[in-house]
Amino acid sequence: MAYMFDPMHFNGTTFDLDDTTHMAVGSMQFSPNPIPASYFPKSLIFTGAAARLPDMFHMSRGFFVVSQRARAVLEHWAPAQVDFIPVAHQARPEIAATLQFDRAYYFINILGHAQRLLWRETPTQDYQSKTDDGVDILGLHHDYTEWSLRDREPGEPLIWREEAWRDGNKEYRAWSRVFIEDLLWRELDANFPDQLHALEIGKD
Repeated sequence: MAYMFDPMHFNGTTFDLDDTTHMAVGSMQFSPNPIPASYFPKSLIFTGAAARLPDMFHMSRGFFVVSQRARAVLEHWAPAQVDFIPVAHQARPEIAATLQFDRAYYFINILGHAQRLLWRETPTQDYQSKTDDGVDILGLHHDYTEWSLRDREPGEPLIWREEAWRDGNKEYRAWSRVFIEDLLWRELDANFPDQLHALEIGKD
């Protein structure tokens, strides 16, 4: 059993970045491998707050920030599967009082890789593009309830990005997705309730 790793959004809280262009460029240039730390912004400057800052959140779609508290849980249950890139956090006193900052925050790179999607049993979409050697590239259909995963084998990561899989003249990719095994999802949910969407693969 596995989920997509998808933190909740927190409406009403806003922040500025010192730079976002390099992070997007890094994602395109290095995916599915880790983005070098130099491509990430060095600071998050919070300009508005509606509630306490979550311990896991999207900086933007596909780019995640976690607190020191969340880092401790990830390092305990999934050692060496996540890379943590420090990012400074700043806010005026009245905003900081609402956000209740943790001691530190980090952008994360997912280091775990596995090939667990059962592509022949999973709906796909044709990206209308090819690899450098002329193989057609296909990806996941958007409905995660129709995806199929094989069971985790011993030693495979609890949080991961999918490795590409080739079948004849087709290559299947799901690099933009982060998957998380049930065990780790439940530990994070227990420590930080209502901060993760419960997007269980293959289930409504």
